[in-house]
Amino acid sequence: MIPFARAFVLRLAIAAVVPTLLTGCFGPDSGSRSPLYANLAEVAGDLDEASALGMVNAYRAKNGLSDVTLDDRLNGLARDYARDLAAAASKGAAIRPDGKLEARLAAAGYETAEVKESVSAGYYTLAEAFSGWRDSEPHRDTMLFEPAENLGIAAVYLPGTKYKVYWVLIMAKPT
Repeated sequence: MIPFARAFVLRLAIAAVVPTLLTGCFGPDSGSRSPLYANLAEVAGDLDEASALGMVNAYRAKNGLSDVTLDDRLNGLARDYARDLAAAASKGAAIRPDGKLEARLAAAGYETAEVKESVSAGYYTLAEAFSGWRDSEPHRDTMLFEPAENLGIAAVYLPGTKYKVYWVLIMAKPT
């Protein structure tokens, strides 16, 4: 065998064996995955809100904006509204803002000077949702809402519906 061919065969053999050896070094797959890639249809919509916050804040920082903080009231409002969207979708309704955000905020005792909201559906992971929002002008504008100080986010899983996972993001500045 000529030296070039021998080296080529050796490279192929190494390429075939190394991944198997490395798998053995790290042990069996525990089934855990980053919260960014957790399929919310498999974990019943159990969204890691802290990871979502980190992703939004990193995007805001990249765009010269200040961090926001998670707000329990906004998370609750987002969760309740995502449930409402999922329930409405199960009856064939379109997924779009209902125009009642100010009333929902007031009912929760969250008085705002400025607020933006995004609703979406069909993204199964936080990474997918973030990518979709980043590539959509209205959703990007919500994430990059300059005066925002607080964030509320939720994803609700409803099997048997067209989109299965329903998202709400609220960015607000309290008065």
